[in-house]
Amino acid sequence: MSERREVIVVRSLAESDLGIFSAHRGSATSKQRAIALTTPVARVLLSQRLYTLKGSRMDVICVYGQNGSRELRHIGKVGKNWRLGGQKIEENACAFLDSKDFVLIRTVAQNDGDRPLLMTFVGRQRERLLHAGIVASLEGRFTDSTAILEHGSDTFEAVAEAFPSVPSYLAVGQPADVEDPDDGFARAVAGDGR
Repeated sequence: MSERREVIVVRSLAESDLGIFSAHRGSATSKQRAIALTTPVARVLLSQRLYTLKGSRMDVICVYGQNGSRELRHIGKVGKNWRLGGQKIEENACAFLDSKDFVLIRTVAQNDGDRPLLMTFVGRQRERLLHAGIVASLEGRFTDSTAILEHGSDTFEAVAEAFPSVPSYLAVGQPADVEDPDDGFARAVAGDGR
């Protein structure tokens, strides 16, 4: 099997995306408890099999500053929209994130669930220069608040530098399989996740 190319998805967070963070749940104007993804992003991130199934649980390593988690998270289609949902992100460091900040998702294209997704956040309040650099380097490349960068491009290499090292306690082993029986995927992404 040939080596699949890496991709980075850069999503400018909308107000509705902030409900995935526990720190924002009290003030979130939307009941959405997930990060919105576009159909073109789903086509790039997911294998044809998972795309046809309208999603799956994926191994997601999330690192923000010194905080991190590794869990199985849902990527799926709810109605006409694709979402990256799952358990709320508990880190208080995420309280500083706001709309127009970025989530960066890095993995192999056409992921069939056999590779993790790396997810990190870049906030202009704490990473002002990095945030400004992403804005400047991706100007004109966003479609529906999202840019898809392929391995080998100058922008891919520049944005790849924004990913922090994955702590060894997250890199080794398996993701937590924390399924909240009261927090089904449809509810988590559609609105009443905990």
